[in-house]
Amino acid sequence: MSDNYHEHRQRWNRRKSDGAAWGDEMISTSRFIGSQTQSHREPIHKISAEFKERIAAAARASIVTFATFSLLVFSGQEALPVAWIGNVFAISVLKSTLGGTFLSTKDVVVPMIPVALVSWAASAALSLCSTEVYRILLPFVVALAAMVVFLCPWPQLTMKNLMLLIFYLVVSNPLSLRNVAAEDISSPIEDDEPLFVPSLVGTICIGMLASLLVHIVLIKSTRSTTASRQVQILMRQVSHETNQLLLSLTRYMQSIGKASDVARQARTLIDFHTKRRRRIIKSLDKYLPEMRIESKLRFPSNNGIDIDAIETFVACAKHQQKHAELVQVATSQTLLGEDYTSKNNHVREVKEKISEHLGYVLEKLALEYSKSETAFFFANVPKEDKEQIIRELAHSMEDYREATRQAFYDAEALLLNNDDASRSTAGPLIRARVAFLALFSFVHELHDVLTSTNDESAKAPETAKSMTQIVSCLKMKWLWNDISKRRLATKTAAGLSLASLWVSIPYLNSHLAYTNSVWVGITVASISLETTGAAYTKALDRLWGTLIAAAYSLFIGKVFHVNALAKLLALTLITFLSTLLSNPNRPYASRYAATSVGSILYGSFYNNVQVDDYVPTRIMLIFVGVAIFLFVEMILFPRSSKTIVQATTVQLFEDFEQLFYQSSKCCSAISSLSGKDKESNDNFVDPLWMLRYGHKEFDVSSSLTDSVAAVKNTFALAKGEMQPASMEPSLGINIILDSVGYDRLLNESENMIVQIDLLLVTLKSFQGYYGQMSKEHPVRDLQWPSLLSGSLLHI
Repeated sequence: MSDNYHEHRQRWNRRKSDGAAWGDEMISTSRFIGSQTQSHREPIHKISAEFKERIAAAARASIVTFATFSLLVFSGQEALPVAWIGNVFAISVLKSTLGGTFLSTKDVVVPMIPVALVSWAASAALSLCSTEVYRILLPFVVALAAMVVFLCPWPQLTMKNLMLLIFYLVVSNPLSLRNVAAEDISSPIEDDEPLFVPSLVGTICIGMLASLLVHIVLIKSTRSTTASRQVQILMRQVSHETNQLLLSLTRYMQSIGKASDVARQARTLIDFHTKRRRRIIKSLDKYLPEMRIESKLRFPSNNGIDIDAIETFVACAKHQQKHAELVQVATSQTLLGEDYTSKNNHVREVKEKISEHLGYVLEKLALEYSKSETAFFFANVPKEDKEQIIRELAHSMEDYREATRQAFYDAEALLLNNDDASRSTAGPLIRARVAFLALFSFVHELHDVLTSTNDESAKAPETAKSMTQIVSCLKMKWLWNDISKRRLATKTAAGLSLASLWVSIPYLNSHLAYTNSVWVGITVASISLETTGAAYTKALDRLWGTLIAAAYSLFIGKVFHVNALAKLLALTLITFLSTLLSNPNRPYASRYAATSVGSILYGSFYNNVQVDDYVPTRIMLIFVGVAIFLFVEMILFPRSSKTIVQATTVQLFEDFEQLFYQSSKCCSAISSLSGKDKESNDNFVDPLWMLRYGHKEFDVSSSLTDSVAAVKNTFALAKGEMQPASMEPSLGINIILDSVGYDRLLNESENMIVQIDLLLVTLKSFQGYYGQMSKEHPVRDLQWPSLLSGSLLHI
């Protein structure tokens, strides 16, 4: 009675919930909230992992901001014209791990040095000219720079928007300080003009150094942020998801035909663990380069970590994921027209027969797999024990293989001389065969890794010499022939030329935005992206970030006024809150709001401005920059991702039609293969061996290969344009796209593409199987190629 009452008290009345995140365990709030209302509130038992990660990321960002401005402002360098830009680059390169931050810093430093030198030389050359000539040449110089930056194929030139921003800042800043409205106005920056570029580069380096130090100081702590630690955590998560996937598949095989409810629950778990495993592997693969760079830096946290073993594990997991997705498709989806177990006795009998044979051996296979994976990747096991574990795994695989063969033999024996039963059970049998092949291949991937020896030829090749890399970069073709890159370069050049007029035209520069007119061009260089939807979204995010930063800066300026320490603490607070509350799908608005507060409070390029006077000018300049770029993006160079998505999805169906037609032709030709009078190799008449290995020795027609490539390329284009299409503005002049419907359509198409590889393997296996099969082999009487060809043609 008490247990039932306690259970009743813990239940959450969702219908009357007021949305508050308080639970019954918060006893201290009972005097403020009535018991009836309190029981309607959603219970929170623990802080989610995502919230912990957000707090950690926000803490790192705020510490970096505090350290950067402390070094630049309180060290007597407040006169630096670009003290705020160190914080911008510090936040830009700051990642969740030490290795990731180091790689981002490297991506900035490597191209920044040559870009700074080139821009310094261009600025010096333009400064030798008269002011009138400088004004005329500036739009053409920045347009040429935009074309060069975005069309350059060199892999070392990364973060192109930031590099273009540096070039524009260096080249246009001297002219922005020449156009003085009155003779008695002078700028302290003009005196330091020759040192502007070194100050800029030094400030950026200080900011990035602060980002690295935040991670370095935590290396020996329990909250280390090294990629090596994250990789080890994710490896165990992958192992856990794999074990849960095998356990769910075991429950599914043990319950099909017997307990439909349990089978449905198992199918749901198979789908869940497969998708979760894919996400974790994707994150794990992202951390590998970061882990490698940490190992090269020889940090103490990497001692005892076997990098080669980790890379082997990740490679194996990625190969296994393809088979896991086939298991997911075979168990969670039914074929068109397939009868349910509860409605067809023949289907139930076939499934019971399969379950009877596979339930126990599959459970044993899952246990042996878990033991093998743990022994080789997560524990120190003697070599003799490892060899024994491999033998036991191979033995359990052979038992599973024989049990599957017997299961299908007994199931097909039930269908003899019964055409109705054969037709109704074709779907379940096909799906069971696919699941068997996928699972066997899944386990076999691990077996192959465990039995393989260290091949010296498989080691990574030595890094090419620097001179060789330079020569190979110089030989690369520029990206002019790439339509998207050419459009990006052209529209950025046009937008930057128009934005530079705010520096070149004396009235705009001197009377409206003196010392800050470069912000129009900086805005254009920052928000220029390939697709219209992405650029439009980033432009709006920049406007929202500017408004938030302006309001916060006005508040700080009025409250604290001259208290430098209070201003710095307030800046640290806004950085923490912006990072904590950022939208993962659109983080730019929050990040820009945090970095803009520093540039407003510390005057951007002229440190003696009043915040009250500077904020309206800053908002105006950002708005003008956004307006110029949107004019260029949507009027001069219009491009709609919505139209591309609509066209490519129609093309995708046509490519699928061609694929099935070519597959049918290839399959129909298999029956005509003459074969041999006698089998020369026993392996070749083993269908499983052919599906696992033998198919690699055969090729399909070039027409089928081209049709497969066309389907995958068209799908990749549609998938890549889907998100920008959903972000495009709807102005009534372009098509209206059903984003949800198209997204679901592409998800279903992705499931079909996963099975294309299985279709190709099947066709190649048929070729090898029939090519090596004797002319009198009884399997030829089954007419498998003709049946498959007809099915493909019917599709």
